[in-house]
Order: sequence, then C-alpha cells, then structure tokens
Amino acid sequence: MNNDASPEDGRQRGLIGWAKDKLGINTYDEEYEDEEEEYRPEQRKPPVTLRLQSSRLSHVSIRQPQSFEDARLSADGLKDGRQQIINLEKATPEMSERIIDFLNGVTYALNGFVEKIGDRIYLFAPCNVVIEVPSELHRSSTGLFER
Repeated sequence: MNNDASPEDGRQRGLIGWAKDKLGINTYDEEYEDEEEEYRPEQRKPPVTLRLQSSRLSHVSIRQPQSFEDARLSADGLKDGRQQIINLEKATPEMSERIIDFLNGVTYALNGFVEKIGDRIYLFAPCNVVIEVPSELHRSSTGLFER
C-alpha cells in the first residue's frame, strides 16, 4: 500500500508521517550535523566596539578654610571625587590643626592621598587620583601626617 514504509524499519507511517517525510520535517540530515558541530570563528559577528572617553574631567577645588564648616565642604568635595587644595595661611594655628586632622581622616577613609605642596598648603586627593612627586622633592617622612 505505501511504498515508503518498509517493515524492516519498524515504523508504521500514516498520512501525517508521510507528509512530514515529504516536506522534510522529520528527516535528520547528517550534513546539517556536520555544519553544526564544526565551529568556524570567521562566521562569528565581530564584537561591538565601545569607545569610552579617554580623559575624564577632573575637578580641583581650592579653598582657604577659616572655620570647621569650610573643612566640611572640603570633605564633601573629597567624597564626591574632587581634589582639594587647602590653603591654611589665614587660619589660626589651632583651627589649622583641626582642619588638617579632619581632612586626613576623611582622606584615609576614602583610601586617598595627601601631599604638602607648600608652607601651610596641602593637596588632598581621593583614591582615583594619584599624586606623583619627584623623589628629590619628596621628604623622607610620610606625607599623610607631616606638618
């Protein structure tokens, strides 16, 4: 009755099976298997390239604090990722000591850097800024608590 169905393959085929076979839905193509297993990198799509801005804007704040509230503004600037140049020439010696201690603590907590750049002038930088000082200008003691 049906020439496509053979008793040796163990399948009984109906009208739907016969139609699927004719349309190629049930067939297993060995050539397709070879193509699927063989990986060809040249057929891959190239990766999408994203360009990031090479230089990010960096902000530096220069302050002459005379009160502890001014030091808090500098600490907020450090927390926001801005470098702070602190000029303590007009502050009293007691207030200068408090401001330096406070900003040293904030900088330490942020894993930042401190460098004395002049007489009573300090640079406080967050962790994303590295301060490079030539060896002939760098003093032998640590820069963090130097006065």
